[in-house]
Amino acid sequence: MKNVTWTGSESDALKNGVVYGSVSAVICTLGVLLNILNFLIWNRKATGVSESLLAALGVTDGLVLFSYLIFSVYFFIVSAPYADAPHSEEGMYLVIISFHAFLAFHMMSNLLTVALAVVRYCLVCYGYTKSVIDAHGCKIKVENLIILLGFLVTVLATLPFHFYYKIHEHTGNSTNHTRFWIQKTDFAENHVYEYQVPVLWLYGVVFKIIPCAVIVVLSGFMVKSVRKAKKRKHRISTVDRFAVKRISSEYNRITLMLVVIVMIYVLSEVPVAISAFISGLHRAESHFFYFLLFSTAGAIMDIITVLNATANFFIYISMCKKYRQNLRELFKL
Repeated sequence: MKNVTWTGSESDALKNGVVYGSVSAVICTLGVLLNILNFLIWNRKATGVSESLLAALGVTDGLVLFSYLIFSVYFFIVSAPYADAPHSEEGMYLVIISFHAFLAFHMMSNLLTVALAVVRYCLVCYGYTKSVIDAHGCKIKVENLIILLGFLVTVLATLPFHFYYKIHEHTGNSTNHTRFWIQKTDFAENHVYEYQVPVLWLYGVVFKIIPCAVIVVLSGFMVKSVRKAKKRKHRISTVDRFAVKRISSEYNRITLMLVVIVMIYVLSEVPVAISAFISGLHRAESHFFYFLLFSTAGAIMDIITVLNATANFFIYISMCKKYRQNLRELFKL
């Protein structure tokens, strides 16, 4: 295994790690609470596909933050992120499980975000509002079908990552005590072109770059449609203009709110996609886990992902009247 260490002195690295872990823990804890609130509010009066998907997004984003909370607290506060630290086997399994959970829930959030963009695009540009599909006499809600398909795709897409890393037992450099650490499996080491590169490109291109490109295009069409709707509104008679303006303004705000959400998603995902793609290009040296753990760029991208999973509450409350109404009703304000 090629050891990767922090730059600078070990004591400075530990101090920086504690600061980073503490900041991450605060953001993740706040984000988990806010996403629970998001789920309660959107699920309270879910009358359409978009509301149900936003409620599901609150669940997955909350689980993303909870997984990263475990990961960061262990590595940066309880222990230390280097191989010679006194890691137990149980601690390393906790890290591996939280790492894979983070990838899985984050991918599920990504798929729900893409689904939100597609559903809103169909509604805005084509007026498609059907929320129930009648398949051979069996009525299936669209949102339930989307969530089920997203779950199945997530399971299949993240399954290859479970063969990438393993727990490695070794003797510490400074002591003779047994230590445990994470390294690539023998299967990954022996199948660089057949396994490592395709997995990282699958993660970086198929499930990151392509969805981002789709979202950008759909968002552009939605913004164009909203602008056309505003122009049509001015041609309506004065008698009907007030009622139409009141209804369409909220409709347009919700559309623009979803555009903001998906575009923030794009901005946060592109750096991770590029890093995964480049990691695949390095072939035998592709340690995506180590990159995220040890590099400054990896830490910044992790924080961006965490902030993205936390930010939706502030977007909802600033741009959606319905969310504010449900929030007041929930707390009887």
